[in-house]
Amino acid sequence: QVINGLNYSFSVSNSHQTGIIPSTGMDRWGVRGLVDWRINKEWNTGFSANYSSSYITSAPGANSGIMNVVYSAPAEYDLKGIPFHEPNNPSKQVLFRSTNFNNPYWWAENDKYIQHTNRVFGNAFIEFAPNLGWGENFSLKFREQAGLDIWTSDYHNRREVGSGEKPSGDIRNRGSQHNVFNNLFTVNFDAKFGADTEWGLNVILGNEFNHENVRTWNYYGQNFNLYGLPTISNATSYTASEYNYQDRTVGFFGSASLSWKDQLYLTVTGRNDYVSTMPRGSRSFFYPSVSLGWEFTKLPFLEGNNILSYGKLRASYAQVGQAGNYSENVYGKPGYGGGFYSSTPIMYPLPNGVSAYVPSSSYYDPELKPQNTTNYEFGADINFFNNRVRIEYTYSLQDVTDQIFWVPIDPTSGYSDMLTNAGKMRTNSHEFSINAAILEHKDYDLNLGINFTKIHNEVVELAPGVESIMLGGFVEPQIRAQAGCTYPNIFGNAFKRDENGNMLLLNGLPQATGDMVDLGNGAPDFTAGLNLGGRYKRLSLSSTWSWQSGGKMYHGTNMVMNYFGVTKESLPYHEGTMVAEGIDEATGQPNKVEVSKQDYYMTYYDISESGVYDTSFVKLRDLTLTYQLPKIGMFDISVYGFARNILIWAELPNFDPEASQGNNNMGGYFERFSVPSTSSFGGGLTIKF
Repeated sequence: QVINGLNYSFSVSNSHQTGIIPSTGMDRWGVRGLVDWRINKEWNTGFSANYSSSYITSAPGANSGIMNVVYSAPAEYDLKGIPFHEPNNPSKQVLFRSTNFNNPYWWAENDKYIQHTNRVFGNAFIEFAPNLGWGENFSLKFREQAGLDIWTSDYHNRREVGSGEKPSGDIRNRGSQHNVFNNLFTVNFDAKFGADTEWGLNVILGNEFNHENVRTWNYYGQNFNLYGLPTISNATSYTASEYNYQDRTVGFFGSASLSWKDQLYLTVTGRNDYVSTMPRGSRSFFYPSVSLGWEFTKLPFLEGNNILSYGKLRASYAQVGQAGNYSENVYGKPGYGGGFYSSTPIMYPLPNGVSAYVPSSSYYDPELKPQNTTNYEFGADINFFNNRVRIEYTYSLQDVTDQIFWVPIDPTSGYSDMLTNAGKMRTNSHEFSINAAILEHKDYDLNLGINFTKIHNEVVELAPGVESIMLGGFVEPQIRAQAGCTYPNIFGNAFKRDENGNMLLLNGLPQATGDMVDLGNGAPDFTAGLNLGGRYKRLSLSSTWSWQSGGKMYHGTNMVMNYFGVTKESLPYHEGTMVAEGIDEATGQPNKVEVSKQDYYMTYYDISESGVYDTSFVKLRDLTLTYQLPKIGMFDISVYGFARNILIWAELPNFDPEASQGNNNMGGYFERFSVPSTSSFGGGLTIKF
């Protein structure tokens, strides 16, 4: 028996990626080392260290992006074939339409959006497992682990002289440095006892300490002296900010798991955290959990049953606490403006270095409490026919109370918003999956997997006097959490209609409602996935499919493309006149006013409701073909090829409903000039020995 030994590993990795947009891409390097030394039966120690460096050049989105010009360009306009600036004047763009946006090729040549992150993290541990002298059914282990996580992220954004949004040019250098120390101490006790060791017990007690130091900086310069030197020293106006902060969390936790005859399992946990980011009196909070599982097929009369191979029932109750970020005193430099001034008339510091500070317009509730999430879960796992058919079902009810939000308050109080416990939310979810080995043979097989998820989110209530909270968007439209409604919802201007739903027209053209209204719920009715794969001798094929039913999103790109008449839908409206269907608001009679088709279409697609679409879709996510070569000595070799994101059938025209997700746009419910999704094709070689 080997009781001591030294294990180690070391790896170096590199990833290089060129973006589909010129001048964008990513370079990432990684180095990893690991050492594990078993000194003897009682002592074990080791450490790990990781280093990574990522350099990303990206393209901005929304109104600052470049896709707006690509999407709205006339089909006959050759963006790439026409010079993007005037001869001998690189700061004067050439574009098909006079806008505040950029020619994308001018942008790729001149503007930059860079993120560079260096990160080092790792830990060292020591374990002590004393010989209790109670036999092999009892064990005790002490583990002490300490680690560091240090990273620095630098962001460099620059817009050259002549840029659409900033003709005079500007530059922003910002970043943050993080130093995190973590210490984890645990005691783990395992025991088996009773007749035939039918009882099992595991107890874990521990303490965790986490301390973070953060330094951030933000240096901004604007109005470059000249083109071709996009550095902060070339700017004529500067602003700068820098600050440091720390936060600390100390947690004490424990769990106890009890099992009987490997069929009945009970687990109880509890944790108490002490945090520095909450007001005094609310820095300590406790959250427990309890779960129960019963593998009923271990009953004597069900064991060996070939039809019902496996069955388990499970239930759990859990609470999770979440702290907010509270500050007692926040001050900033004041700014004063007036209706007769095009800029702030009083700027600090004044000549001779005189400065001033005033309280922030944001207020932190001194009675702020931790957010609390309570979850109830019930489920079952059942297998049939020697586990060839496996079925799982889970129902969960989640209540979130004391949600922490920024909410608007009366400006006469001296503040514009307040961080407080402002919401209560409830979520019901159903998850169902079935996996089946339909065919099993030495020469062929066929496997099918289906999963189904239905989630219903509801905002039960918000803070007194608050009907909704803006989560993101523009002045109009917006994504909101609305009391008494599903979550999240799209709010914006809708078409003005009468009580029967008829569109009310003015001079033959559509009108917008004066106030924003609910334009639809972003969450889908349900999502489902399907995995289908098969094998014939050495050749195998697998596929992954996704299905989403229902849900809404505001798709600003489609709306703008329709407005400018570059979509297939807009073709019939380029020329001629029309009499729109609806009610003439002036007469109360069916509309008879003849208008230009182009005027009608541009008015129609200038109202936010026209940009709200159903996000139902079916997608083939992945298709992989693999061939297993005959074994060569000790080597198993297989070759494979794959295609990803190659087919989609969607209610949303022109775009993939998922293309906008991950672009900081409220979870994909709010789209504005996002980069289209891409298909990928590739292959590889796998060698095992």
